[in-house]
Amino acid sequence: MRACVLTGTGGNLAGNLQITDVADAPIPQAGEVRVAIRAAALNHLDLFVMEGMPGSSALRFPHVVGADGAGVVESVGAGVTAVRPGDRVLLNPGISDYTCEFCFAGEHSLCVSYRLLGEHLPGTMAERVTLPVHNVARVPVLTPELTWAEAAAFSLVTLTAWRMVVTRAQLQAGETVLVSRRCGSRSCWERG
Repeated sequence: MRACVLTGTGGNLAGNLQITDVADAPIPQAGEVRVAIRAAALNHLDLFVMEGMPGSSALRFPHVVGADGAGVVESVGAGVTAVRPGDRVLLNPGISDYTCEFCFAGEHSLCVSYRLLGEHLPGTMAERVTLPVHNVARVPVLTPELTWAEAAAFSLVTLTAWRMVVTRAQLQAGETVLVSRRCGSRSCWERG
């Protein structure tokens, strides 16, 4: 299948990205789905991965980039009933094991086995991706005007904001919150 891959990190980022053929996404196993990607969105995480994140696990090149995506369910593994082939879905790029104490407490991003599409796993900038059914959500029928690009850009930024406002700050109806813009450069992020 065709994919946008990273061939190295740091330096000239444009020189480290290329469109090439890679192995197809695996046939879904029990509890998994394979999604035909219709749109993938660039997230700041993708830029960090391309620069070479300090402390991150070594990437195997070529590495399919992209954390965010949306598409159509192509096939499902055994036991999957939440979605079926042909369903429009958006992807949650954070893959948890759903078996550790953090997962049981609803803190999936703290999972001891937590991995992200495009960082630890092959990403969404490919024709297809296979992932756990827990990581797809049907695009609501009531939002047919939602474009593929909008659906692709929705997940990771929304989940991050939700976690900060609802889980961490525990903001309640009627309360006020100040949202401060943070510098997006690597040096500002590290000082953060």
